[in-house]
Amino acid sequence: MQTAQQISQSVPELDSALDRATQELNTSYVDLAERVQHLTTELHQSRTQLVRELADKESIFQRLSALVQALPGGILLVDRQGVIRDANPRAIELVGEPLIGELWPTVEERSVNLRFSCAEGGGRRHVSVSVQPLGSSGERLILITDTTALHESQQLESQKKRLMAMGEMAARLAHQIRTPIASTSLYLAQLARDDIAAQRREGICKNLSTSLQHVEGTIDSMLGFIRGESRELEPLFLQDVLLDLEALIRNGHGLDAQQLMITPIDRSVRIRGKREDLVGALSNLVCNAIQASGEAPEIQISVNAIDARRIQIRVRDQGPGIDETHLPHIFDPFYTTRAAGTGLGLAVVAMTVNQHGGDISARNHPAGGAEFFMSLPMLAQSE
Repeated sequence: MQTAQQISQSVPELDSALDRATQELNTSYVDLAERVQHLTTELHQSRTQLVRELADKESIFQRLSALVQALPGGILLVDRQGVIRDANPRAIELVGEPLIGELWPTVEERSVNLRFSCAEGGGRRHVSVSVQPLGSSGERLILITDTTALHESQQLESQKKRLMAMGEMAARLAHQIRTPIASTSLYLAQLARDDIAAQRREGICKNLSTSLQHVEGTIDSMLGFIRGESRELEPLFLQDVLLDLEALIRNGHGLDAQQLMITPIDRSVRIRGKREDLVGALSNLVCNAIQASGEAPEIQISVNAIDARRIQIRVRDQGPGIDETHLPHIFDPFYTTRAAGTGLGLAVVAMTVNQHGGDISARNHPAGGAEFFMSLPMLAQSE
């Protein structure tokens, strides 16, 4: 057993150990308290930052939501099964209800024949639909845009252009019918003679009817253009076009075989077009060549195959040619070098050729004079 002396000696040692333990506990507590305070501060800062970020995101979401609601176009959210899950008010206004929960193909078919009413009466609503996949989720975003105003604006612009073209067409009409009118006057003067034979009178009446039909066809084509109608092209023989042209020029200008030379072709060459339009375009070129040639015109019209699918008609004169500074602009509307010219003749020729799927060009021949090249697509034998 420990003696009282030994016990008395160990008590201070125990007190000292207790003091050290107490100090260590106090130190640990202070350190733990500091760490808790530090973590509490960090958590508060993180929470404050998170709240701020959530508030910012909520603000962004509210702005985006308001933006989507205010968009002039309709927006639909379609899931991977093709079911509409969400839509903005504009989409509901454009397409109509039911909408949410409906299959998109059904709604899309319904949106094809949209109609609306306005103060002036009913009309057709035009919409465009675009589809945008949303990542790999299989969802799609459908954007429906009302293009009615744009369509009406385009129609007004087209109407404006046609009204502006009326002036051009009036000039073209006067230019195109001048030659057949001159032929008609010549035929009428011949019919007034008392000594004309019955057979000759019958031939003159036939030519007179042809000239008047050409004038009528030209007027009809002008009215169709002004109304915006597309020209319906039909298969025809190029030989018939050239025969009409020859009769029109010879009777209107009195040119003989030396003054107007046309390469004869058979009925193997067929094209798709309007007979009176092509005759008018070619007569325009020939009349210009006659005016440029002076008192002794020599006009050559030849036909050559460019390849198996295209034919080329060349009109050449022996005049002074075209000034090189004017050559690049002769097919521009209202571009003219004559004081009394309208600047529409060659522009109308180019328009006619383009409507027939062809093209036209001009150059000065090395031996003198100008020549125009009109190329047109040929019809195959099977067409």
